[in-house]
Amino acid sequence: MTGRSTTNASHDGRPARFDLQSNKLVLIDPLALDGLRDELEAVSGAPPSEQAAMLKALAAQGLRIGFEELASFQPGVYELDIDSFEPVDALSTHPGVFQIDTGTVVVIDLAALLPVANALTWDRYDEFLQSPIGDDSRLMAINVDVGGPRFAIISADASRPFSGDGAFRLLTDRVARVQ
Repeated sequence: MTGRSTTNASHDGRPARFDLQSNKLVLIDPLALDGLRDELEAVSGAPPSEQAAMLKALAAQGLRIGFEELASFQPGVYELDIDSFEPVDALSTHPGVFQIDTGTVVVIDLAALLPVANALTWDRYDEFLQSPIGDDSRLMAINVDVGGPRFAIISADASRPFSGDGAFRLLTDRVARVQ
């Protein structure tokens, strides 16, 4: 899983790189991503002015989903890492707050929400996690099905601010364009 120096998944604190075509990011627990696939399909097909409210409403079905917009955006390859998040009070009203219960967050380009939700099922995610160290073939197969690395997977570390299960927020100024 971690044999590559640059991938769109990070389980060891290294940065993850992913392609962004829009400035809107969805932050979601991988288990919620799998369980809310049908609802996320409706979100991806909705008018842009309604999408943030629809994501917020999905919190009633379980974990809160974050929604962030990047300032000064240009399409390209972006990088983020475990230090791109901060813990927050779960009662915060900020739209970027998300909750995780698996120790991992998936950061998704909103323009690719439906392909990611369809390709990154819990079974495929679990298979990826079971891959031998250095074998990213399962992640690469998911990326092919999505149409590229349009999402990042970041695992928490108990010794860092993004420490595990709970409520967090993306520090948007830490999402850096690298290409």
